[in-house]
Amino acid sequence: GASYSSLILGPAPDLTYHGALSCTISICSTTFSSCPLPDIGVGSQVPGPNCSILVATGRSSPTEEFSGDAVKDLMLRFLGEQAAVKRQVLNASSVEQSFVGLKQLINSKNWRAAVDLCGRLLTAHGQGYGKNGLPTNHTTDSLQLWFVRLALLVKLNLFQNAELEFEPFGNLDQPDLYYEYYPHVYPGRKGSMVPFSMRILHAELEQYLGNPQESLDRLHSMKTICTKILENLEQGLAEDGSMTNITQENTQASVELWRSRLGRVMYSMANCLLMMKDYVLAVDAYHTVIKYYPEQEPQLLSGIGRIFLQIGDIKTAEKYFQDVEKMSQKWDGLQYQIMVLMNRAFLHLGQNNFAEAHRAFTEILRIDPANAVANNNAAVCLLYLGKLKDSLRQLEGMVQQDPKHYLHESVLFNLTTMYELESSRSMQKKQALLEAVAVKEGDSFNTQCLKLG
Repeated sequence: GASYSSLILGPAPDLTYHGALSCTISICSTTFSSCPLPDIGVGSQVPGPNCSILVATGRSSPTEEFSGDAVKDLMLRFLGEQAAVKRQVLNASSVEQSFVGLKQLINSKNWRAAVDLCGRLLTAHGQGYGKNGLPTNHTTDSLQLWFVRLALLVKLNLFQNAELEFEPFGNLDQPDLYYEYYPHVYPGRKGSMVPFSMRILHAELEQYLGNPQESLDRLHSMKTICTKILENLEQGLAEDGSMTNITQENTQASVELWRSRLGRVMYSMANCLLMMKDYVLAVDAYHTVIKYYPEQEPQLLSGIGRIFLQIGDIKTAEKYFQDVEKMSQKWDGLQYQIMVLMNRAFLHLGQNNFAEAHRAFTEILRIDPANAVANNNAAVCLLYLGKLKDSLRQLEGMVQQDPKHYLHESVLFNLTTMYELESSRSMQKKQALLEAVAVKEGDSFNTQCLKLG
């Protein structure tokens, strides 16, 4: 049966289900989430060693197809074939067989279909299904497709599959992953063809496979390379340390790019340390990130405060939240105002002061009626205040008013938990939610939140 403790309270509506304040904290804006969806078309290169021995090592191919639709499977089971047949979602065959079609599948949350389309597009590059172990030539496009496919596998929590498909790439530094290996295709270009985000993904993957120390080691190597490149640039040299005659303007652009990348590596290290529950080092690392992303300072300090809340250090959390409030001279506007109120609300939650927390979340909703985090948490506060009916009304109102925005997995998880607390008709109510999900959600929807068994 359901219990209050299984409800999701927390800073982001997409937290994993860990009860009260969940351990996955939304530290920054979505730009820096731990596994961002790929930005198709942006290949960011890391210069690497000179490739004196040019031997083909790229023998990669997708391992299998991943099509499937858990929502449709549940519909067949609970609502029958007639209802299931009405569910229309895009698949790998119903979109243009190109990056355009891929973007369409990703934007409509049909990530399984997107994984399969990547497989098909890689076939056009001679790297399709069943080609593993055969020599192949990489291009910037084929590596971009690999990155998208691997990022989607991680996003779908298919970590073992991602590991298997990463394997042929080794440490991402084989000679055939460099422009110099293809002088006729990329005359005069130097350095690695591997997108920087793919290197981050390769490093982060290990922590999801239970090897966080390996993730940290890989990220540390990336940090060393980024730091060395920045040193070279600041001495007026090229990224690889050779003499250069590029303009001051271009050098400055390179410095900014590599500073941003170093910040991104530090952010991943901080997330990994947080996952390892090494809070002292994690907080240090988040402080370092502020140096590279000063515009994210209020979000990062708020996130650090929430870490202290989670480990029960209310005093230190309050100090961080006060630091954010003191920045009002430097930061103003609606987003900042909401952040301050959100911090206050979470502080009240940490003190089990649900009435005050509810007031703060309600204040946020007055300013920003569509705020899903405030709505979800306000409803849970009502439940803890013994107002189950009001709580249900608030969550149901959200979902009915704007299903596209609010059919969020943690909101639905809370709603189904409340149905179990409230009604013997919880099964029918859950099935009604399944019907709403079927209209709006793609093939990557996590059906576990509906608790249909």
